Amino acid sequence: MIETNDMKQVLHYLHAEIVRIETMSGTLSSVEREHYQKLTNFEQKELIDIAVEEQSAARQLGTIKQMCLNMSQQLDGLIRNMDRGADNEIH
Repeated sequence: MIETNDMKQVLHYLHAEIVRIETMSGTLSSVEREHYQKLTNFEQKELIDIAVEEQSAARQLGTIKQMCLNMSQQLDGLIRNMDRGADNEIH
């Protein structure tokens, strides 16, 4: 059986990694949106096609960012509940 401290360490690790993924996906999404804006300024069909792909990638990365934010909040809630449970056991 996993001890509470071990579980909290795992949750803290997962929380930190999810926050990192959230940050990276947000940054990449912004870059993709900038690429879309730049590429749509050209009149070439091939560049506009690439721009549409960049826009799609930006949306997907934005979705990943939101998913990570939601998971991070859930993990934070679990950690806080575990801390409250530990505090209640001490008192």
